[in-house]
Amino acid sequence: MEDQVDKFSNLFNTLSAWVISEVIVVIILAWVLFKAVEKVLPVVAERLPAGLRQGTLNAIPITRVLLIICVITWLVPLIFNVTLQNFVLIAGALSVAIGFAFKDLASAVIAGLVALFEKPYRLGDWVRVGENYGEVITIGMRAFQLRTPDDNIVTIPHDRIWTHNIINGNDGDSTLMCVADFFVARGQSTDGIAERLRDVARTSPFLNLDRAIIVVAKNTPVGITYHVKAYPFEPRDQFAFITDLTERGNAMLLARGVETTEFPSELAV
Repeated sequence: MEDQVDKFSNLFNTLSAWVISEVIVVIILAWVLFKAVEKVLPVVAERLPAGLRQGTLNAIPITRVLLIICVITWLVPLIFNVTLQNFVLIAGALSVAIGFAFKDLASAVIAGLVALFEKPYRLGDWVRVGENYGEVITIGMRAFQLRTPDDNIVTIPHDRIWTHNIINGNDGDSTLMCVADFFVARGQSTDGIAERLRDVARTSPFLNLDRAIIVVAKNTPVGITYHVKAYPFEPRDQFAFITDLTERGNAMLLARGVETTEFPSELAV
């Protein structure tokens, strides 16, 4: 019994008032830096071009991890008597505790570290996880958050990457593909419709001129569907861009006397 007490007491250094003060100062300083990074970098990113914005936002989770490593590296020698024997003892105890009490948390944190390097999503990316679609606005150690088109915040644990497909619309790029669908009835001339729809996209104020415009026509049992695929300047313009293409595309079809049709959602691809 005394040997176990001695081993436990040898784990810790003598905590003087100076050491306790230093621990408190380091924790407060780290917290202030955390908040500064979370507040300042997004503001700076909003003032940068779209390409630089993505890189600036991606620096936030990396900086957070580096700060945590620095704090741990600073505080552990102050509190613990770091020896090989003590390290093995602490590591064994932590592995048991994590394995039983924090299994889900440990899985999410490990998945977060994997995501930090594999980058299935970044800050500013538009991703779909299951039924949730939105812009990645925060990446924490355990979870990341999406802002949906309805302005809801969805928190998703990182360990979803083990069980769900992560569909990334722009993958760190400054734009993403948008698709506007038009459904044309059979029994009429479709000559020139594809080129007219391409002209509609060319004249959109949201169009990114550096990317190609693609129009795909497909026969279906109920008619012909036209997919207009193009890129806006920024991912955030995607809904305004699709709305603009849809309204002006429908107006063009109506002006040309093209008959449209309702299209079953299960047949739309």
